[in-house]
Amino acid sequence: MHVRCDPERPDLMRARAYLVTLQLMFVVILVAHLSRVEPVTRLQGIMVMVLGIVTVILLAVPRHQLTAAWLITVVSLGDTAVALTTMRSVTIEPWFIYELLLALVMTSYARSVSKIALFSGLVAGAYALSLYRLSQLETEHALLLPVMLCLALVFVGKARVAQVETERIAENEEQARCRTMTDGLTGLPNRAQFLERIARAIQQSRADRDLQFAVLFIDLDGFKPINDRLGHKAGDAVLRHTAKRFQSCMRKGDVVARYGGDEFTLLVNHVISEDDAVRVAERILTKLQEPIDVGEPVKVGASIGIAFSTNLHERPEDLIRDADGAMYRAKSRGKNQYVFSDQARDIPHEELKERLQRVAEARW
Repeated sequence: MHVRCDPERPDLMRARAYLVTLQLMFVVILVAHLSRVEPVTRLQGIMVMVLGIVTVILLAVPRHQLTAAWLITVVSLGDTAVALTTMRSVTIEPWFIYELLLALVMTSYARSVSKIALFSGLVAGAYALSLYRLSQLETEHALLLPVMLCLALVFVGKARVAQVETERIAENEEQARCRTMTDGLTGLPNRAQFLERIARAIQQSRADRDLQFAVLFIDLDGFKPINDRLGHKAGDAVLRHTAKRFQSCMRKGDVVARYGGDEFTLLVNHVISEDDAVRVAERILTKLQEPIDVGEPVKVGASIGIAFSTNLHERPEDLIRDADGAMYRAKSRGKNQYVFSDQARDIPHEELKERLQRVAEARW
């Protein structure tokens, strides 16, 4: 059984129902008017067909297009044009006023405040033009103009309130997200945000094979003795100073994160060759040679593992695993150096086989 995994949002389903209802009311009023008109002209018959087409569009248009400017233009201004074309009397009739009010309500479904103001202004302008054309500007029919403008102001005001509320909610959500995606000690992105950044880089590299990147996994050498001898306060100071030095080594668009404890990870974007990642790694090793003052001068080093996006991978964790394995080989070689990932050496055969299977399934 096929299960639909992307149902229409309730607010968009309601918007479709409301717009279709307004459109059907518009059609009913127009047809009721034409049924009393003899004879119905060919042009008026065409206008009824146009309204039918617009109704079908409302029923068939994709949900994300329901409040698009082009659709609201077609529905509200199209209906207004149909009403103007159909009206043949020498005075303003009630059915025509009802039609324009329905069209005015339709404009309130536009996405932005400016679009609502524009479309509702055009509908009101169409009514004013009709009054002028029929020399009715000095009659009581002109009293409907300020009413229409007031309705337009209500729609604009409600849309503005909704927009402000939406922006407030989005801002609060972003602030909450930043708090949960940021390391409290260093202010760097945390593990969750870093994995998200790698996932985004993977998507971009799949879309454009020229957009390659590298992941660096860094473990600080000599940090534990400092933390044990001088205490956690000194250890935290070392981590904060180290984080700032890492940031100074980054190119524009690169990302450095605290992965956990004394482990840091770097995302080096737009890698043309291995040299791009090597330059970043060497800058880090050079920068860490400078002492850090935590009441007394201390120094830490770094063991760095480097994995490239050309590695066999399907998830962000795969590249982290590769860089982590290379980092341990750097430690075993004497620390304070960088090593490139070698999947044949760093990954057990069975795990590499499973990864190959996942990649094949994902691409299939």
